Amino acid sequence: MIALVKMSVKLLLRNKGFLFFLIVTPILSAFILSVKTEHTVYMDSSGKEVILELKDYTEKSVYVGDTSACIIKVYDASNNELSDYVLNQMAVTGMFSVCRADVSDLTEEEVEEIAKKAAFDDRAGMLLYLKKDFDDAVLAGNWERGIKLYAVSEDERQEFFVTELTDLLARIKQVQSFAGDDITVLLDALTEIQDKLPEKRVVNLAGKEEVELTEQQTNQRTQIGYAFAFITLGFLFCGVCVAHSVIEEQNNKVFTRIMLTKSSGRDYFISKFVVAFVISMMQTLVLAVCLFFIPGLDVGMNIMSFLVIIFLLGLIFSTLSLLLGVVLGDIMSSNYAVFAIWSISALLAGLYFPLDDTTKALKTLSYLMPQRWFMDASELLLVGDKSAYSVVLCVTVAYLIVIISVGGVGLKIKRYE
Repeated sequence: MIALVKMSVKLLLRNKGFLFFLIVTPILSAFILSVKTEHTVYMDSSGKEVILELKDYTEKSVYVGDTSACIIKVYDASNNELSDYVLNQMAVTGMFSVCRADVSDLTEEEVEEIAKKAAFDDRAGMLLYLKKDFDDAVLAGNWERGIKLYAVSEDERQEFFVTELTDLLARIKQVQSFAGDDITVLLDALTEIQDKLPEKRVVNLAGKEEVELTEQQTNQRTQIGYAFAFITLGFLFCGVCVAHSVIEEQNNKVFTRIMLTKSSGRDYFISKFVVAFVISMMQTLVLAVCLFFIPGLDVGMNIMSFLVIIFLLGLIFSTLSLLLGVVLGDIMSSNYAVFAIWSISALLAGLYFPLDDTTKALKTLSYLMPQRWFMDASELLLVGDKSAYSVVLCVTVAYLIVIISVGGVGLKIKRYE
């Protein structure tokens, strides 16, 4: 086993293509991490929890609102403290992006004509018209007199919006029974009650609180994503070089001569897996040396933790390209395949741009990509959450089991053919 590993490593070190990816991609990754730049992907999460003011009623809410939420375009003719409170309470749910236009100088008929036009020209999930006597209608308990709703899409969140709005107005009416009709006193009472309620937390699918990054951490996360993109390309093509050696050994009957010794086919392919482990370690060490010579480098986490993540990610992709190349049995086909895997997986994993505002299906698909899990782990490390180590270890083991299992089946089918 040791002899097979030594032989493979020596052959790889004579391969110019292998040396190129072994050295150049870590250098490029280190360069990306060293660049001091401000990215525009940062958005303060609080921006999704406030009323977004439109310049006028002709401005389209789809250009201003958060497209990942249900956009509610509001025509506010009342413009008072009570309407501010109601709209802010709907915005803080995080499910709705509330965009308000001032229509206090328009009649109800004019607003209705504007709403009919916006139903076709704008892409809001729902239109809400707060009439001039909105506060009087709410205090009187006759909400229909002060509110008009226009359902202009098939977004299922419209029903939830109506339910939330109804519950909120009912709560205001309930507090009014002991706070009185004075708007200022009423709002103070509502705020006091709201402060005593337990804070709502947004949780993700894993049951953990959603990670909130600062602007600096967001910039660091973006640079880490770019570094992942470069380094994984190196891991994939280094793995292809190992697969190329396996193909050459089979074509030149080296594999047959090895089988004539006491070694088994299982020992042979385990040795190749060990080689993938070694080249992942080598690339990680090259990256570590490059990072050592960068003065004042700050990736937002401990450098050793970052290198561990890089190594485990490299182990997955080196093994994947190795087994893919062996199964395909052709070096050119292997090159095309790994380049396609690299480009598509990096895109779907969100290494180039965040996937926060994409569809649910695309977000789910992104979790099939190893880089997405490692990016999530990097976010946890950026905020000091040590659970990231268990995440990357479990993900690495899971991917290796799947890759080796599927690769083993593919090799058996290939030998049978």
